[in-house]
Amino acid sequence: MNQRPIVAAGLVVILTCAALALGCQAAGSATGGSPPSQGMLDPENENEARLNRLQPPDRVMDAVGVAPGQVVAEIGAGRGRYTVQLIARVGADGRVYAEDIDADALKHLRARCDRWNIRNVETVLGEVNDPRLPPNSLDLIFIISSFHHFDDPVTLMGNARQALKRTGRLAIVEWAPRPGRSEYLTPEQMAATMKRAGFTLTRTETFLLANGLYIYIFDQSAKPSSELR
Repeated sequence: MNQRPIVAAGLVVILTCAALALGCQAAGSATGGSPPSQGMLDPENENEARLNRLQPPDRVMDAVGVAPGQVVAEIGAGRGRYTVQLIARVGADGRVYAEDIDADALKHLRARCDRWNIRNVETVLGEVNDPRLPPNSLDLIFIISSFHHFDDPVTLMGNARQALKRTGRLAIVEWAPRPGRSEYLTPEQMAATMKRAGFTLTRTETFLLANGLYIYIFDQSAKPSSELR
Protein backbone atom coordinates (compact mmCIF):
# COMPACT_ATOMS: atom_id res chain seq x y z
CA MET A 1 0.00 0.00 0.00
CA ASN A 2 2.75 2.45 0.92
CA GLN A 3 5.41 1.32 -1.55
CA ARG A 4 4.69 3.93 -4.23
CA PRO A 5 4.85 7.00 -1.93
CA ILE A 6 8.10 5.69 -0.44
CA VAL A 7 9.61 5.13 -3.89
CA ALA A 8 8.47 8.55 -5.03
CA ALA A 9 9.98 10.21 -1.98
CA GLY A 10 13.20 8.31 -2.58
CA LEU A 11 13.36 9.53 -6.14
CA VAL A 12 12.88 13.12 -4.98
CA VAL A 13 15.78 12.74 -2.53
CA ILE A 14 18.02 11.18 -5.18
CA LEU A 15 17.21 13.86 -7.75
CA THR A 16 17.75 16.63 -5.17
CA CYS A 17 21.15 15.23 -4.18
CA ALA A 18 22.14 14.95 -7.84
CA ALA A 19 21.11 18.55 -8.46
CA LEU A 20 23.12 19.73 -5.46
CA ALA A 21 26.17 17.85 -6.68
CA LEU A 22 25.90 19.38 -10.14
CA GLY A 23 25.43 22.79 -8.57
CA CYS A 24 28.63 22.38 -6.57
CA GLN A 25 30.56 21.43 -9.70
CA ALA A 26 29.12 24.38 -11.57
CA ALA A 27 30.11 26.71 -8.72
CA GLY A 28 33.68 25.52 -8.98
CA SER A 29 33.82 26.02 -12.73
CA ALA A 30 32.12 29.39 -12.69
CA THR A 31 34.70 30.85 -10.31
CA GLY A 32 37.66 29.52 -12.23
CA GLY A 33 37.89 26.49 -10.01
CA SER A 34 37.29 27.85 -6.51
CA PRO A 35 35.93 24.89 -4.50
CA PRO A 36 32.62 25.17 -2.67
CA SER A 37 32.99 25.21 1.12
CA GLN A 38 31.74 21.68 1.65
CA GLY A 39 34.51 20.35 -0.58
CA MET A 40 37.40 21.98 1.24
CA LEU A 41 37.98 19.12 3.68
CA ASP A 42 39.76 16.00 2.51
CA PRO A 43 37.46 13.02 3.23
CA GLU A 44 40.54 10.82 3.53
CA ASN A 45 42.11 12.92 6.29
CA GLU A 46 40.14 13.28 9.53
CA ASN A 47 42.87 15.52 10.97
CA GLU A 48 42.02 18.37 8.62
CA ALA A 49 38.84 19.41 10.41
CA ARG A 50 40.65 19.48 13.75
CA LEU A 51 43.48 21.61 12.39
CA ASN A 52 41.11 23.99 10.64
CA ARG A 53 39.32 24.57 13.93
CA LEU A 54 42.66 25.51 15.49
CA GLN A 55 43.70 27.56 12.44
CA PRO A 56 40.40 28.97 11.09
CA PRO A 57 41.15 29.75 7.44
CA ASP A 58 39.06 32.90 7.02
CA ARG A 59 40.52 34.55 10.13
CA VAL A 60 44.07 33.57 9.22
CA MET A 61 43.77 34.77 5.63
CA ASP A 62 42.20 38.04 6.79
CA ALA A 63 45.12 38.57 9.18
CA VAL A 64 47.83 37.96 6.59
CA GLY A 65 46.07 39.89 3.83
CA VAL A 66 45.21 37.24 1.25
CA ALA A 67 43.07 39.02 -1.33
CA PRO A 68 41.39 38.35 -4.69
CA GLY A 69 43.72 38.44 -7.68
CA GLN A 70 46.91 37.80 -5.72
CA VAL A 71 49.65 35.34 -6.66
CA VAL A 72 50.47 33.30 -3.56
CA ALA A 73 52.89 30.45 -2.88
CA GLU A 74 52.39 28.03 -0.03
CA ILE A 75 55.66 26.43 1.05
CA GLY A 76 55.04 23.04 2.65
CA ALA A 77 51.60 22.71 1.07
CA GLY A 78 51.39 18.97 1.65
CA ARG A 79 48.08 17.46 0.55
CA GLY A 80 46.46 20.86 0.09
CA ARG A 81 44.53 21.53 3.28
CA TYR A 82 45.24 25.25 3.06
CA THR A 83 45.93 25.45 -0.68
CA VAL A 84 42.22 25.02 -1.42
CA GLN A 85 41.45 27.77 1.07
CA LEU A 86 43.97 30.12 -0.54
CA ILE A 87 42.69 29.52 -4.06
CA ALA A 88 39.10 30.14 -2.95
CA ARG A 89 40.22 33.50 -1.57
CA VAL A 90 42.39 34.70 -4.50
CA GLY A 91 39.73 33.58 -6.97
CA ALA A 92 39.75 33.07 -10.72
CA ASP A 93 42.08 36.03 -11.31
CA GLY A 94 44.64 34.82 -8.79
CA ARG A 95 47.06 31.93 -8.68
CA VAL A 96 48.54 29.62 -6.04
CA TYR A 97 51.84 27.78 -6.26
CA ALA A 98 51.66 24.78 -3.95
CA GLU A 99 55.21 23.76 -3.04
CA ASP A 100 56.42 20.72 -1.16
CA ILE A 101 59.30 18.24 -1.21
CA ASP A 102 56.89 15.30 -0.88
CA ALA A 103 55.95 14.14 -4.39
CA ASP A 104 53.20 11.83 -3.12
CA ALA A 105 51.55 14.65 -1.19
CA LEU A 106 51.59 16.85 -4.29
CA LYS A 107 50.07 14.04 -6.35
CA HIS A 108 47.21 13.88 -3.86
CA LEU A 109 46.85 17.67 -4.03
CA ARG A 110 46.63 17.60 -7.83
CA ALA A 111 43.91 14.95 -7.66
CA ARG A 112 42.08 17.10 -5.16
CA CYS A 113 42.21 20.08 -7.52
CA ASP A 114 41.05 17.92 -10.43
CA ARG A 115 38.09 16.77 -8.35
CA TRP A 116 36.87 20.37 -8.09
CA ASN A 117 38.03 21.54 -11.51
CA ILE A 118 40.52 23.96 -9.93
CA ARG A 119 42.68 25.25 -12.77
CA ASN A 120 44.84 27.95 -11.20
CA VAL A 121 46.88 25.92 -8.71
CA GLU A 122 50.34 24.85 -9.83
CA THR A 123 52.21 22.24 -7.81
CA VAL A 124 55.96 22.68 -7.41
CA LEU A 125 58.28 19.89 -6.28
CA GLY A 126 60.88 21.81 -4.33
CA GLU A 127 64.20 20.91 -2.79
CA VAL A 128 65.11 20.89 0.88
CA ASN A 129 66.81 24.30 0.67
CA ASP A 130 65.20 25.72 -2.47
CA PRO A 131 61.44 25.89 -3.11
CA ARG A 132 62.10 26.44 -6.85
CA LEU A 133 59.43 29.13 -7.17
CA PRO A 134 59.33 31.47 -10.19
CA PRO A 135 61.36 34.64 -9.54
CA ASN A 136 59.76 38.04 -8.97
CA SER A 137 56.24 36.63 -9.29
CA LEU A 138 54.62 36.45 -5.84
CA ASP A 139 52.56 38.84 -3.77
CA LEU A 140 52.78 36.56 -0.74
CA ILE A 141 54.62 33.53 0.55
CA PHE A 142 52.51 31.62 3.05
CA ILE A 143 53.67 28.92 5.47
CA ILE A 144 51.46 27.17 8.01
CA SER A 145 52.49 24.50 10.53
CA SER A 146 55.58 23.65 8.47
CA PHE A 147 58.34 26.02 9.56
CA HIS A 148 59.57 23.75 12.37
CA HIS A 149 60.24 21.02 9.79
CA PHE A 150 62.75 23.09 7.82
CA ASP A 151 66.33 21.82 8.14
CA ASP A 152 67.92 25.14 7.19
CA PRO A 153 65.25 27.85 7.27
CA VAL A 154 67.68 30.69 6.56
CA THR A 155 68.88 29.18 3.28
CA LEU A 156 65.42 28.00 2.27
CA MET A 157 63.75 31.33 2.94
CA GLY A 158 66.63 33.27 1.42
CA ASN A 159 66.03 31.37 -1.81
CA ALA A 160 62.26 31.76 -1.47
CA ARG A 161 62.67 35.52 -1.12
CA GLN A 162 63.85 35.72 -4.75
CA ALA A 163 60.35 34.70 -5.85
CA LEU A 164 58.67 37.72 -4.25
CA LYS A 165 57.78 40.87 -6.08
CA ARG A 166 59.39 44.03 -4.73
CA THR A 167 56.34 44.66 -2.53
CA GLY A 168 55.80 40.99 -1.70
CA ARG A 169 55.45 39.78 1.88
CA LEU A 170 55.93 36.62 3.93
CA ALA A 171 53.42 35.17 6.40
CA ILE A 172 54.25 32.34 8.78
CA VAL A 173 51.68 30.62 10.98
CA GLU A 174 53.62 28.55 13.50
CA TRP A 175 53.18 26.80 16.79
CA ALA A 176 54.26 28.62 19.92
CA PRO A 177 57.08 27.15 22.04
CA ARG A 178 56.11 24.38 24.43
CA PRO A 179 58.05 22.44 27.07
CA GLY A 180 60.37 19.81 25.63
CA ARG A 181 59.90 20.92 22.01
CA SER A 182 62.94 22.94 20.95
CA GLU A 183 61.93 23.04 17.28
CA TYR A 184 59.30 25.70 18.01
CA LEU A 185 60.78 29.21 18.12
CA THR A 186 59.97 32.15 20.35
CA PRO A 187 58.88 35.33 18.55
CA GLU A 188 62.35 36.77 19.20
CA GLN A 189 64.03 33.71 17.69
CA MET A 190 61.71 33.78 14.70
CA ALA A 191 62.44 37.46 14.04
CA ALA A 192 66.20 36.90 14.29
CA THR A 193 66.13 33.83 12.04
CA MET A 194 64.10 35.54 9.33
CA LYS A 195 66.27 38.65 9.51
CA ARG A 196 69.21 36.50 8.43
CA ALA A 197 67.13 35.35 5.45
CA GLY A 198 66.29 38.91 4.40
CA PHE A 199 62.98 39.62 6.15
CA THR A 200 61.88 42.17 8.73
CA LEU A 201 59.14 41.25 11.19
CA THR A 202 56.45 43.93 10.94
CA ARG A 203 53.61 42.39 12.92
CA THR A 204 52.85 39.47 15.22
CA GLU A 205 49.23 38.38 15.61
CA THR A 206 48.35 36.61 18.86
CA PHE A 207 44.59 36.07 18.53
CA LEU A 208 45.20 32.31 18.09
CA LEU A 209 47.64 32.02 20.96
CA ALA A 210 45.00 30.22 23.01
CA ASN A 211 45.24 27.53 20.31
CA GLY A 212 49.03 27.55 20.57
CA LEU A 213 49.78 29.61 17.44
CA TYR A 214 51.53 32.80 16.43
CA ILE A 215 51.03 34.54 13.08
CA TYR A 216 54.10 36.43 11.85
CA ILE A 217 54.00 38.99 9.03
CA PHE A 218 57.28 40.00 7.36
CA ASP A 219 58.37 42.57 4.80
CA GLN A 220 61.55 42.20 2.81
CA SER A 221 64.70 43.74 4.22
CA ALA A 222 66.95 45.88 2.05
CA LYS A 223 69.58 43.18 2.41
CA PRO A 224 69.71 39.91 4.38
CA SER A 225 71.79 40.25 7.53
CA SER A 226 73.66 37.11 6.48
CA GLU A 227 75.11 39.20 3.61
CA LEU A 228 76.06 42.21 5.72
CA ARG A 229 79.71 42.76 6.51
